[in-house]
Amino acid sequence: MKTHIGHGLDIVGRAAWLADATAVVGGHHEKVAGTGYPNGLAGEAIPLTARIFAIADVFDALTSRRPHKEPLGYDVSINIPGP
Repeated sequence: MKTHIGHGLDIVGRAAWLADATAVVGGHHEKVAGTGYPNGLAGEAIPLTARIFAIADVFDALTSRRPHKEPLGYDVSINIPGP
C-alpha cells in the first residue's frame, strides 16, 4: 500500500503539466501528528493541498465499496471523530 506514493510521484515527475500535483501525491498520507508516511511530516509542514486532498481521500475510502468492506453511509462517515 505504501508504495503507491512513490509510484505516483514517479508518474507526476514525468509530465511537466502534472508538476503542481507533486505536493498532493507526496503528502496525502502524512498525518497532523507526524505519524504518517512517507516523510513523517507534521502539522503545517504538510502541504495544504495534501491536507485537503487527504480529507477527500478518506471520505471516499469510507463511503466506497471495496473488495474487503462495504461502504459506510454519509451520516456515519461524516460523524467519525478526527484525531
